[in-house]
Amino acid sequence: MSRTTHRRTAATLTAAATTALLALTGTAATAATAAAPLSGTEATIAVGARGVVPVVSPDGAKAYVVVTEADNTSAVKTVDTQTGAVTARLALGTLQWSAHPALSADGSRLYVLDGQRLSVVDTATLTLLATLALPDQPRPAGWTAGSTSGLALSPDGATLYVSQNGATAYRQNGQSRILAFATAQRAFTASVQVQAPYVGAPAARPGTGDVYVGTSQGVVHVAAAATAPTVAGTVQGTATNLDYNLAFTPDGKRLFGLAELGSGASTVIDPATDTVTTTFHPATGSDALENPQVSADGTRLYLADSNYGTSSTSVLALDTATGAPVPADSAGDLDEDGLTGLALGPDGHTFYVGGTAGQSANLQIVAH
Repeated sequence: MSRTTHRRTAATLTAAATTALLALTGTAATAATAAAPLSGTEATIAVGARGVVPVVSPDGAKAYVVVTEADNTSAVKTVDTQTGAVTARLALGTLQWSAHPALSADGSRLYVLDGQRLSVVDTATLTLLATLALPDQPRPAGWTAGSTSGLALSPDGATLYVSQNGATAYRQNGQSRILAFATAQRAFTASVQVQAPYVGAPAARPGTGDVYVGTSQGVVHVAAAATAPTVAGTVQGTATNLDYNLAFTPDGKRLFGLAELGSGASTVIDPATDTVTTTFHPATGSDALENPQVSADGTRLYLADSNYGTSSTSVLALDTATGAPVPADSAGDLDEDGLTGLALGPDGHTFYVGGTAGQSANLQIVAH
């Protein structure tokens, strides 16, 4: 049994004993209300054929994974984080491009973006509440609408932002855009063009609701407004970095822009001034880095790392103050050949990793 498994077993037994004692003293209900989020039980769970992207419920009890099945259909599956059992499945239709999930802060709604389709899912019953087509992208005749690349919820949950690459024709690309979707009305309400053909997933800044997006021409700041979002500017010094993967610290005071290749110049941005404060190189040129996650205390940046030079996969931990690796907080030698998703559990020390091994796509739950 591994060190982390021993720790997890001990924690489970301690929690059970505490629950029994509280029940005898009559304070179990109060303790349950204030209970810390559950930690996941280490396991590797087969959930589909490819493209696994997980998100985790606020209480840590469930993981929702968006997967592609062997017949090229997209689905959402609910996984019990304590037992590893798949408890529910919802089919979303034929895969259009690649799926991106976002979970509301209370865990009641799951939004899944797949190509030009947005699905709204009730997580309590895992039922489909709505399927909406994205508004048509303005483009010349004969051009193809750009692929979508991600989504993010505003801090108050009222707006969902969708990023879309520019429309394409033979050796030609149009401007990308950010769409605003009102979650209460379930309607697209605004669109803002971004002066770059390619964009990554958006990131909403805690506290302000402003949105940042990595593009082929730098990290762009989109200001939230009562009427419609507007482009506030591009962060200087990011034009050549290709920092498509973004993550804020929980206090919204720092933004990490991650280059997809480890040898790229990743950046730390001060969103108060939209300036680069630090440049760092997280790994080597053989490492494909994606899905940045920041710890609740803001001290660690976690990255899904697929090293194609060594055929290894891991979750890389970096010190957010220095950009230096923190091996003790990393998770190496995962069971996957390549990684497709990463979520940090609400307990702060469980990784939920999506990946592919051979012909199977897995959700791997890892304690660290």
